[in-house]
Amino acid sequence: MPILFLLMVFVPCESVNAQTPDTLWTRTFGGSNIDVGYSVQQARDGGFIITGYTRSYGSVSGRNVLLIKTDQSGNQVWIKTFGGNSDDEGSSVQQTTDGGYVMAGYTKSSGAGLSDIFLIKTDTAGNAEWSRTFGGTQDDEAYSVQQTTDGGYIVAGATSSFGAGSRDVWLVKTDAFGNEAWRRTLGGLSTDGARSVQQISGGGYIITGWTYSYGPGSVGNVWLVKTDTSGNALWNKTFGGTDVDRGYCVRQTADGGYIITGYTSSFGAGLDDMLLIKTDSAGNAEWTRTFGGTGRDYGNSVQQTTDGGYIIAGYTLSFGSGGDDVWLVKTDANGNQTWSATYGGSASDVAYSVKQTSDGGFVITGHTLSYGAGVHDVWLIRIAPDATAVAEPQGVTSEYRLFQNYPNPFNPSTTVGYHLPNQSYVTLKVYDVLGREVGALVDGVEQPGYKSARWNADGLSGGVYFYRMQAGDFVASKRLLLLK
Repeated sequence: MPILFLLMVFVPCESVNAQTPDTLWTRTFGGSNIDVGYSVQQARDGGFIITGYTRSYGSVSGRNVLLIKTDQSGNQVWIKTFGGNSDDEGSSVQQTTDGGYVMAGYTKSSGAGLSDIFLIKTDTAGNAEWSRTFGGTQDDEAYSVQQTTDGGYIVAGATSSFGAGSRDVWLVKTDAFGNEAWRRTLGGLSTDGARSVQQISGGGYIITGWTYSYGPGSVGNVWLVKTDTSGNALWNKTFGGTDVDRGYCVRQTADGGYIITGYTSSFGAGLDDMLLIKTDSAGNAEWTRTFGGTGRDYGNSVQQTTDGGYIIAGYTLSFGSGGDDVWLVKTDANGNQTWSATYGGSASDVAYSVKQTSDGGFVITGHTLSYGAGVHDVWLIRIAPDATAVAEPQGVTSEYRLFQNYPNPFNPSTTVGYHLPNQSYVTLKVYDVLGREVGALVDGVEQPGYKSARWNADGLSGGVYFYRMQAGDFVASKRLLLLK
């Protein structure tokens, strides 16, 4: 596997002091013991699905995987637990094309070794349809899962049972019933692991995590790996310096590149700083930003937003009310901070996952020690849209839709919205009046729901253009007008 070292330039970020959106509501879930939310997604009915772990419910002798479904207002609809008498955790959740849910994490209650990857599929009511374990005699766990275009699942994490070093990135691909199709380990002779995986345009996968085997730091660097459809590494990149640097979440961006968040001890203002890295499609850094103060500040989750910028969630010890506070940072398309907000009380409050909602707002999950019924409670926070958000048009439910771009006419950029009732492979391209392609907005797998893509027409002449979307059998096109 090639080893690529990159010179990174860290640019201090300045806030433009945009107004922080209002908090619509917060909810806590849990009992008298420890309960934590690690992953959240908006469900198709407008409610939310959360996974993590609980010591308040399920078997009383250990942790159990926790699955919570809420309505649109965050009120609990049902709660489910999975696992045995030892420790079991859910790290990642996604709604599946049949309306059910898939979770991945680890189990110490069953399997072959100390801990094994735990993959669970439920129906729409959260009842288990099947569960699978993967692992050897040592510790193996999953941090990320996604349903793939063939109906199966890709799971990423770390393994001590297999591979070249003491820990390796572990990819497991399954069919629609959780049966293993293939497995791959990625790494060198030291410690390496994955925290996030996503299927990307062309059907391959992008992974971020950490590596001790490669890069300039002896205590681990951010690692970005792209694979083909069979999980074979095509390239890998390292980011960081001589201190600790970690990648916790990666997502493909509308231009075909990648956005990574995590933290860095090599650069920034404090002990650890929230890290944001934007790369091109080949994994080369286009820019890098750090956010933080004199304390420890971390990014756990990132997503590109409908305005072309990014939303990052994590926690901060530099700002807020006390202890760890949930930290939400919004940037523009170039990674410059537009606003940030902290949420929490005098104790430990941490965000692990953020998603943009269908109205252009945000939903966050994590844990709170400042509020709730127990030691730690699952915390769900709903944030209103900010001024730049593009909301989902009303009345969109169960059909493919392509919406008129906004603004129109425009100069030089505009946003195109579309709706997917199912996970789909989507192409969205712009053409001139002679039928020549002048812009590719989307070319890859998209999850259900309202989506949007930003198009910048710099360098083109003013006039009429057309954009065309294809998703499965659905094909539609609309006209847009560039004013120069």
